[in-house]
Amino acid sequence: MAFEADGGQAAPDFSIGAAMGAAAGYVAAGGLNAAAIAKVSAETQKLVSAAKSGGFKITAEGVKPLLKAVRDMGTELTRLERQTIRLSEAPQLGDHPYGRAVAAHDQKGAAQSANSASAVLGKFKQVVQDTEEALLRASGQYKNKEAETVEALDRLKN
Repeated sequence: MAFEADGGQAAPDFSIGAAMGAAAGYVAAGGLNAAAIAKVSAETQKLVSAAKSGGFKITAEGVKPLLKAVRDMGTELTRLERQTIRLSEAPQLGDHPYGRAVAAHDQKGAAQSANSASAVLGKFKQVVQDTEEALLRASGQYKNKEAETVEALDRLKN
């Protein structure tokens, strides 16, 4: 089931689709790097804030496929992190000054810079975790509001 907005509210200007679409756009525009992740993270934080304030709500049924997709992405990022662990090792380019200098430079770029695969994967993994938090909050708040409404209707009946 797709996203179900709370019938009493206007649709928000941001969504999970917008955040993930932004990520896809940044990749298409030049790759997934620290700047792209920072922009996606900012959009995700808006989603978390909206969920915390009650501005983003979703049913338990509606959240299931979204949570599955987000959790699958988290699993994939963990797999990628394991595959890229070797990037933290300096390549063996010889035991001469130039080989050592190039190896150190390659290692720094591959594993230690802000745009390294490991840094970007780690930041993207945090975005995915924040997205999961927003979904859980949104579905939990929806359940709470639904329970309050049922209680209010029950009080009116009595």
